[in-house]
Amino acid sequence: MIEACDKHAVVLGTNHHLRNASTHRKLRELIIDGAIGTPLFARVFHAVSLPPHLRGWRIEKQDAGGGVVLDITVHDIDTLRFVLNAEPMEVSAMTTTGTMSNAGLTDGVMAIVRFDNGVLAQLHDAFTVPFAATGFEVHGSDGSLMAKDVMTQRAIGEIELCDANGVRSIEVEHANLYHTGVAQFHRAISEGQSPAATGVDGYRSLITALAVAHAAEAGGHVHVSRRFAK
Repeated sequence: MIEACDKHAVVLGTNHHLRNASTHRKLRELIIDGAIGTPLFARVFHAVSLPPHLRGWRIEKQDAGGGVVLDITVHDIDTLRFVLNAEPMEVSAMTTTGTMSNAGLTDGVMAIVRFDNGVLAQLHDAFTVPFAATGFEVHGSDGSLMAKDVMTQRAIGEIELCDANGVRSIEVEHANLYHTGVAQFHRAISEGQSPAATGVDGYRSLITALAVAHAAEAGGHVHVSRRFAK
């Protein structure tokens, strides 16, 4: 699909909404500006309770791409790639099955992802955790960024920067994630800009999520394909 769109000059975008959140854009900006020095580690908390009206194929149909890895982890990977401005290299993972799904589909996962800038990222995704907050953290040589309630479709969340000067809140101007993504896609069509998330971004997050699933099934570390990597 990527190659066909390139060949025919068709704009291809991927609906990775989380990178459109003002919080994640601010995290990326702060890291680029050196607010935490050299990034070393990241943690993503995206363990939630899957609402009844969203269950269906996600927990019942293996051949429909159900399960937590292809439903949630794929978005975490894209958000990490965006915030860290780095590519996944290898993964390891373990999953749980059967708490919510009785069709052999995964409903919980913990994974470690190594990025090509040296960052190790820890992911915790689940359909079965009703009372936990979501979050995204990046820890560097000179400080830590901690974002709370940011792994959501809603335009909410807060960021704190902790460094030698103490802990302080970072101001964020929230905006609808989907409005941001659609507006950028319109600019990609009309002005020749890039979509917020390209087809390549979609491919890179998917190939990494599939590596997570493979690592959980086979055990050990799984290398991520470098195809289309930056």
